[in-house]
Formats: sequence, C-alpha cells, structure tokens
Amino acid sequence: MKSLLIPVLGAAVAGLGGTAFAQSKVELFGVVDVGVAHLGGSGASKTGLSTGGANISRLGFRGTEDLGGGLKAGFWLEAGLDVDSGNGKAAGGSLSFNRRSTVSLMDSWGEIRLGRDDSATFLNTLIFDPFLTNGVGGTGAFTMLGVPGVPSTGGAPIQISNAVSYFLPQNLGGFYGQAQVAFGEQSSNAPNKREGDYRGLRLGYRQGAFNGALATGRLYGNTSDTNLTASNLGLSYDFGVAKPMLLWATEKRGGTKITAVQLGVTAPVGNGEARASFGHYNTSGSNADWNKISVGYGYNFSKRTQVYGTYAFLKNKGSAARSIGVQGLSAPGTTPGGNSNGLEFGIRHFF
Repeated sequence: MKSLLIPVLGAAVAGLGGTAFAQSKVELFGVVDVGVAHLGGSGASKTGLSTGGANISRLGFRGTEDLGGGLKAGFWLEAGLDVDSGNGKAAGGSLSFNRRSTVSLMDSWGEIRLGRDDSATFLNTLIFDPFLTNGVGGTGAFTMLGVPGVPSTGGAPIQISNAVSYFLPQNLGGFYGQAQVAFGEQSSNAPNKREGDYRGLRLGYRQGAFNGALATGRLYGNTSDTNLTASNLGLSYDFGVAKPMLLWATEKRGGTKITAVQLGVTAPVGNGEARASFGHYNTSGSNADWNKISVGYGYNFSKRTQVYGTYAFLKNKGSAARSIGVQGLSAPGTTPGGNSNGLEFGIRHFF
C-alpha cells in the first residue's frame, strides 16, 4: 500500500529550544471499494450500489515516534466510509473514527493500546473467512445474535469503545495474542452497572504456512440473562496452490445459542485470487438453521487495484428467515424457510 509520509519537525525545533526530539512520521492511508449488487429474497429483489465488497472502505492516519531505548509511541485514527453515498459510517453519515481510534506504547514486552479497536473475538472471523467478512460472500459468524456490539440485545462486537488491550510481543516463536478489557462506563450505583462492559482474550500460533487462533469474550447486558458469550476458533494452512481454512464460532445469550461451522478456501488463479466458502449455522434446540455458500474471484490490475465478483446463496430451514445484505444496500428480506441470494461486482483501490 502506497502511503503519504509527513515528516514532523525534529532537528530544527530542537536547535531552537536546545532539546532533542525524536523524529516522528504520520501516514495517510485508505481503501476505496464500491460495487454494484443485486440481492434477492422471497418474492422481492433489490439492485443498487454497495460498498466494501472486498475490503471495507476507510480513511485513516497512523504514526509512530521512537522514544529511545526500544520504546515507541503510536496512534491510529481510522474512519469507515460509504463510498456509494460519500458519507461516513457514523450515525447521521458524518465522518468519525469509528473503525479505530487508539494510542499505544510499544516495547520488547509487547504493546499497551487504549481507545476504540477491533474486539478480540471479531478478529478470527475476519482472518479465517476467505471473504474477510465482506460483501455478499462474507461470513455471518459475528452477526448470529443480531446487530454486533449492542449490549443486551445484539451480537458480539466488531469494534469496541473504551478498550484497554495488551498484545504479546512478536518474538515468541510464532505465538501471538491479546487480552482486552472495555468499559461500559455505567455508574457504580446503577442496577445495571456492568452493562456494556466487555472482556476478551485471543491466543494464536503462526509458523510458516500454518495459522491457528482461539478467542473468547463476553459482552455484559443489563441482567445476567442478557450477557453474551462469544467464542471462536480459526485454522488455515497455505499449500501455495490453495489455502484451506476452518472457522468455528458460537454466540450464546440466555437460552439461545447459535453455532457456525464454515469451511473456506482461497487459491491464486491467474493474476488474482479465487475464493469459496460453505457455512452451516445451527440454532440449539430449534429448527431455525441455515446454510450459506459463496464463490468469488478478484483480478489484480496491480498491488493496489482489484476488480472482483462474488455470488452467494443462503438456504433457510424451519423458522429461520436470514437474508443476504451488504453495506450500502439492505437485504430485501425473506420468509421463514425461504432462500436468499446475492451477486456483486466491484472495484477496490488501496492508497
């Protein structure tokens, strides 16, 4: 990804004040991804522009400063974009750093990171999904119990605010991981004083062609019955000609538990990558299950520019009424036991 580097004054300022300043840099980066999607449901369909079909559209700034002795400081500000409308992803369409806004201290002992960040339980669903959770083909393993991150009623969070995270150092022979605590910031005398709190843990091992990670976390609701527990496991092995991957994920709140098992694969084909996945979603004690199959291909004009196409088909069983939607274009809906499908073609550009 090509970036714009903005040097921050160092030696000149130091000469004026007689104090030595470490040199810093700020990097501007982003993704612009927009496509045309057709979504079908039970007796209805919808066609329009989508955004983030291959990679989530975003605009960001990040930087580091060498503090000496191996210690570094860093910041990261990243805003989601709806390219089809030109709006930000925040409420009301305004631009905000909703994807990530953190400050860090890093050393040989690891990294301490504060602010809004990806949740520990979301990362496996991203990394071990051939479609990176995006577009019509993306996994639904992080939305099984509703809109992600809504305390008491939603699914496991994608990003979590008010978070403190510790990341293991990178010199542990392939082992990696993080521990994360986020605060709902309720008053200590409130009857629901833990609502919005989140606790997450992720541990993995990556060596050569193998990568595997396990994560678990809890998002607290306003009562013990509305607490959400999420766990997932991801495995992949890159054979060169193909990289198969497995994703297992579960979300549980009260008496409702949904488990997903997804098999996926990516493979280099020509000047691009083929992607495919099959997922089964099981609702414990109920017939509200569903299956989803997705296939796609991305052709790389360069390291930064790709055109892509994806088709997905979802089959509901029993009382399940899941349907395929994408960012920028909501699902037309389906009836219990009905089918849903999606077709998407788009362009993605890194900068």
